[in-house]
Amino acid sequence: MKKTFLFPSYFRKIGWIISITTLLYLLIGLIFFADDFDFKFIMPAIVALGEIINFSPETAYFVFTETSFTTTLFPVLMIIGFVFMAFSRERNEDEYVSKIRERALVWSVLATCVVLILSILLIYGLSAFYVFWFDFLFFLLLFVIKFRIDIFRFNRSAKKDEE
Repeated sequence: MKKTFLFPSYFRKIGWIISITTLLYLLIGLIFFADDFDFKFIMPAIVALGEIINFSPETAYFVFTETSFTTTLFPVLMIIGFVFMAFSRERNEDEYVSKIRERALVWSVLATCVVLILSILLIYGLSAFYVFWFDFLFFLLLFVIKFRIDIFRFNRSAKKDEE
């Protein structure tokens, strides 16, 4: 049997907790605290553009820069949560579940490529940077949604066959 590089099934719950907590923090902060919610902190950077600690506002390399939660930790935490959800082993992991996983993966790659091509053709400037930035998050989200829907359909048809 082939070795699959999947997390144990309990990682799915951890992924849900990370993703929901991060999303709720962002939504509550944006709704109730608007401008004051996005906290800033210092991070090391290989390349930094803009406001840099103890440097002029130019491009600098290997420096410390000030960044915010929304632009740094939010995408990282969401990606970690989605990766845990997407690549956790099912309780009954068999060849058919692997086939469903493969189909969902191919479908989400194709859908993400279409969105990426459209965004390259239609969105420019700093907005395009944000679209490219969240593209991987979008890919994982599509994969999780497609995979969960297909697993739900498979489980429902298996129950009907048992009856």
